Amino acid sequence: MDRIKESFDSLPIAACFFDKNGVVRLINRRMLAIANWLRKGGIQSLAEMQSALHAPPANVCCLDLHLRIYRFPDGKALRFAQEQITTKAGVRYTQITAADVTELLRKQNQLKAENAKLAEANERLRLLFVQMPEIIREEETLAMKLRVHDDIGHSILAARRVLLQHTDLKEIRANAALWEQSISVLYRSSQITAQSEPLEAAKKRAEELGVRVLLTGNEPQRQWMRALSALAICECAANCVRHADGTELYVCFWRKPDCMEVSLTNNGAAPKEKITEGGGLSMLRQRIEEAGGKMEVWSSPRFKLIISLPEQEGAAHESDDR
Repeated sequence: MDRIKESFDSLPIAACFFDKNGVVRLINRRMLAIANWLRKGGIQSLAEMQSALHAPPANVCCLDLHLRIYRFPDGKALRFAQEQITTKAGVRYTQITAADVTELLRKQNQLKAENAKLAEANERLRLLFVQMPEIIREEETLAMKLRVHDDIGHSILAARRVLLQHTDLKEIRANAALWEQSISVLYRSSQITAQSEPLEAAKKRAEELGVRVLLTGNEPQRQWMRALSALAICECAANCVRHADGTELYVCFWRKPDCMEVSLTNNGAAPKEKITEGGGLSMLRQRIEEAGGKMEVWSSPRFKLIISLPEQEGAAHESDDR
């Protein structure tokens, strides 16, 4: 009998048995400790057990009355179950067990939290999908603005150069063709296409303004990096002529462990005051930041534009979301 009691006490589950009159006939140590928490002085009958579970004391928290899950003062969560059993001799007993479900609840709560995060992410994706047409329209509008700003500004500066140098009729006509091309952009924005080689095209446009572009360092190989660098060259070349009376633009590329940096400066006059970003620089900054990059504008001791482009387009934004 002692061996049976010892084995019963060593069970990993709390258990007790009540006879047909509801009197405790067998209870192990685990259930005995639980009974003392449920009712001062312990539990002697099935009715006392059921009453304690229906209205537990203040130190026992009912987590789910339907599933009979309770949290006890030691921090463990236990689920109670009641079952009728009959021995071979036909004697009926009521068995009540309490299983430790603490780890199961922890994982369930963790799963709920992860599901909530997934639901939030799905909602963001749904909103993004709904807003996608508007985002695309804004991108197209920005591309149109950049092209118009670049082409018309380029034409104005080229015309200024032609007039100042008193060039011949042939060059004046070539400049007029640039004006026609710029104006046509306003009517054919849907036909805007990127240059097949952005850096070479940017150097050529700068030379038309009288600005020689000198490239040093290892040029980026990725097309999107070359395109953004070309936009920066065009903007800086125009500003070099417009604000600094410069004739050379120095562009230096250097690769860092996680990004490509590009610095642009010129041989023109240093800014007299802090540079305020206008339409061109603002739109350039927007394009760079949308690609996950960064842009800095220095006014002292000389003008310098520094852009930093991540290895993967949009990588900086992805890192923030995580």
